[in-house]
Amino acid sequence: MAARENQGLQIALIIFVVLTIMLIVSTYMFFSKFQEEREKSKALTADNAKQMKAAADARDESDAVKVKIGAESKDTKESIDARAKKDFETYGKGIPEANQNYRYLVEQLGSELKNANTRIAEITANETKLNDKIKSDETDKEKEIEKYTQTVSATAEDLVKSRKAFDDDRAKITSSAAKLKEKFDGELKGFEDVKKKSAAELAVVAEERGKLEQQLRKNSEEEERKRKSNETPDGKIVKVDQRNRTAWINRGTADGLRRQTSFSVIDAEDSNPLEARQKGKIEVVRLINEHMAEARIVEDDLSNPLMQGDPIFSPTWEPGRTEHFALAGRMDIDKDEKSDLDRVRELVLLNGGIIDEEIGDDDSKTGQMTVNTKYLVLGDPPAQESKSKNYGDIQSEAQLLGVKTMKLDEFLNYLGYKPEDRTVNLGRGAQSRDFKPRLPQDTQRIRPTSPSQDLRKPLMKKKDG
Repeated sequence: MAARENQGLQIALIIFVVLTIMLIVSTYMFFSKFQEEREKSKALTADNAKQMKAAADARDESDAVKVKIGAESKDTKESIDARAKKDFETYGKGIPEANQNYRYLVEQLGSELKNANTRIAEITANETKLNDKIKSDETDKEKEIEKYTQTVSATAEDLVKSRKAFDDDRAKITSSAAKLKEKFDGELKGFEDVKKKSAAELAVVAEERGKLEQQLRKNSEEEERKRKSNETPDGKIVKVDQRNRTAWINRGTADGLRRQTSFSVIDAEDSNPLEARQKGKIEVVRLINEHMAEARIVEDDLSNPLMQGDPIFSPTWEPGRTEHFALAGRMDIDKDEKSDLDRVRELVLLNGGIIDEEIGDDDSKTGQMTVNTKYLVLGDPPAQESKSKNYGDIQSEAQLLGVKTMKLDEFLNYLGYKPEDRTVNLGRGAQSRDFKPRLPQDTQRIRPTSPSQDLRKPLMKKKDG
């Protein structure tokens, strides 16, 4: 019996030793595989870092090129191409497509200015020649008068001998003097006409030159102002109520703030709005005092909520800055075939703007647009083509002065204006999307793609055009 027990122990010992050896071998194999995979992971990590650096260098190079042409880093290629196309349509007519670049445009504008100066010099030279001719005619006149005076004197000495011959000669002299005076008066009148025409041409050329110089100066000052303002936040959030989707900012009536002004919100750690990632959007609904206003939260991210101290930024509003507008055409906001020109005018004034020129529904003109006018808001043209002269002239003037033209819908979107009423079709024309369940203001439901995704998403404003 004892022999069997010893034999069992031996078998168990052998099995234990075999299992131990197998465990050691498998452990070694797994460890070797782990070492191999770790080396591969290191190589992949290094390659990924190189690719990320190359992408960052490419992005920096793209941003540098955008700055050189006056674009913002967040601008897309399509928006830059559209802006460049509009610039060349306005200032670069006739430039071949192969040469449509800003350097060539500046050279062409400089060439046009040089040609204008050349025309002025030519007109001035012609005026000098005319003055010289008048002086010469004056000298000839004096010589002719002196000649005939001598003739009269000679004839008087022979008066006793030939009275009749003297009278005939005097008649001839009088006739010649009258013709000479008539000729001189005609040439003088022609000179006056040429002088007036030259003065008018000089005035037109001087006016065009002044407008070009003002436009170039305005463009330079506007680009510099935009560059500086876009690098500095316009204020900050001082308090947030997420439950009521409300925020308070440190800007108010003393800063020229108006209701419906929209701001982008960035993280407090980001000092430059151009390089920061937008974390939300707010819209001013009430002005509390000189440096305090209430705003509603239009867009936000629950994973990165708006916080006290977050900077706010608007590309269209600056503290204390007043924008100048011009209005033209029939303004119909709610599409009821009735004029809403008074409402549009109120929106401009409500947002702190100034109306420089206005073309009414009947094509009547009020005020005058200048180089300081920033936007021309275009409504529909007058119903009768015979009453659309001022409507067409103001668009040409806007191109000459470099005033940006925008449609009525684009202007309303720029101010953040939303019509309060909306028509919903009923009956057969009804659509299910018009009867979605209501959630808190500016929040809509979306289908989750993962169990952890939030079911609310801020509404995005639709961009016109």
